[in-house]
Amino acid sequence: MESQYFNFQELCTITALPSQTIIEIVDHGIIEPEGTDPETWLFNTQMVSITRKACRLHNDLEIDWSGIALAISLLEELEEIRHENQQLKAQLDRFIAG
Repeated sequence: MESQYFNFQELCTITALPSQTIIEIVDHGIIEPEGTDPETWLFNTQMVSITRKACRLHNDLEIDWSGIALAISLLEELEEIRHENQQLKAQLDRFIAG
């Protein structure tokens, strides 16, 4: 499946966020666009989702951007561990059945 990419202004429009908020999110490493500055940044669809999640955490729980960066990193790591666990369970099931 091919990812769709959005430029800086499109991300601001899609997320209904001011440009300064997007810049803060990038500055804290919450998302890492391709490109070197806002004029050349490109964001994939996953980054749109992460941006929305980050803003919900920021607004609903009043977590600062540094805390959000840590929380999202931990959530991504948890998702990877869950995925690996599912793969290992499937391998074990095949091994036991075989």
